[in-house]
Amino acid sequence: MRNIPFMEGESQRLLPVSDLRQWTRVSPYRNLACVAGEYACVGLLHAASLTVILNLPSAWWGILLAIPVVLLTIFFTGCLIHRIGLLGHEASHNLLHPNRLWNDILAELLCFFPLWSSMGSYRAKHAGHHLHPNDPDRDPNMAGSKAEEIYGRFPMPRSSFIWTYYVKFFWPPFVLKNLSDLFRVLTTGQVAKVKKGPEEKRSPWPTSLGILHLIVVVAANRIGMAADDPLALIAWQGGALFLGVAVWAFLPRGLFRRARRPGPVEPKYLALLRLLFYSGISLWICWTRFLTGFDAFLYYLVFWIVPLMYVFPYLMLLREVYQHANLGTGQFDNSRLIHAAPFTRWVLLGYGNDIHNIHHIYPNIPHYHLAEAHESLMRNSEVYRDSLIETTGTFRSPDGEESLLDSIEQPREKVLTG
Repeated sequence: MRNIPFMEGESQRLLPVSDLRQWTRVSPYRNLACVAGEYACVGLLHAASLTVILNLPSAWWGILLAIPVVLLTIFFTGCLIHRIGLLGHEASHNLLHPNRLWNDILAELLCFFPLWSSMGSYRAKHAGHHLHPNDPDRDPNMAGSKAEEIYGRFPMPRSSFIWTYYVKFFWPPFVLKNLSDLFRVLTTGQVAKVKKGPEEKRSPWPTSLGILHLIVVVAANRIGMAADDPLALIAWQGGALFLGVAVWAFLPRGLFRRARRPGPVEPKYLALLRLLFYSGISLWICWTRFLTGFDAFLYYLVFWIVPLMYVFPYLMLLREVYQHANLGTGQFDNSRLIHAAPFTRWVLLGYGNDIHNIHHIYPNIPHYHLAEAHESLMRNSEVYRDSLIETTGTFRSPDGEESLLDSIEQPREKVLTG
């Protein structure tokens, strides 16, 4: 029987204390190296794509050849953004760097600000998911229509699953409807109400003033570029940045505290870091065009914002379905151990998300130690072995075992009891 009751404190007894102490130790460089690797892949992908596109002839057939290159670049950039987001998830559990202050600063700069999001907002929501996984009434991941998409519609026949979660990727309204919830959560921390949970209220002023500042910076860039003088451009940009910092300095700290839960970084200074980060993107776009004539805004829009808005939220939803759909709400039956093909694992389940069940038992173990923890539990814990929900392959298992779609289309009671 897999549906074994979880006793308080039992997760602490599953692994020896010495092993747990070793596996929860966070390396200061390992996840940062992973972040650097993902951005290096983005750089190589974009460099190769731009080289091909810029060397195609300007005739109509050259434009036709550019379309598949652009579409493939958008898709794979979305995959890499998703992988960067997975490392942001690690950071939300303080697993990016052992120092809590540097963990949060580096996470915001490397994983969340580039995705136009906020770790503080994500962490506030994600904590509720770990406390009440798969609970339609209390899991924030079930807010809005997600309870129906991830819990209420399952079990689901595989033909319906393929139509709903694969074919509809090519139907923009399906993908974009997930964007509003994702944008709201990752930027403001607000989630739609779950049945028994109050909506967290946050001040709109920091976000509104940040948007206004970006508008002022963009306007200053356009005026400075129209003068066709680098000194004038520097003066306009410097004035806009000085104005933004002056308004930030004038605002009371309490306004920012109400906008996010406390963390190791003072919220007001985190807001300044965000202001400088997005101002830097605007300055980079402006000076790239001023010095080289290259339209960096169009490049940023097509090769970063479009994947962020279209591919990334789709992969977020599909991963969550893979991990949690048609499962229970207990400590051991809320997620799967998924043996997936290399491409599926790279796109959706990187950084330990194929061993998501252990992450829910031990959320303080970094992804690079989850496999060791799993092997130890398989050897030494009967309760873990008997409660494990495991799938091999997506459509069919090569060994005749239960595949992911087998698990998704079976009655939930059968999945949970084995």
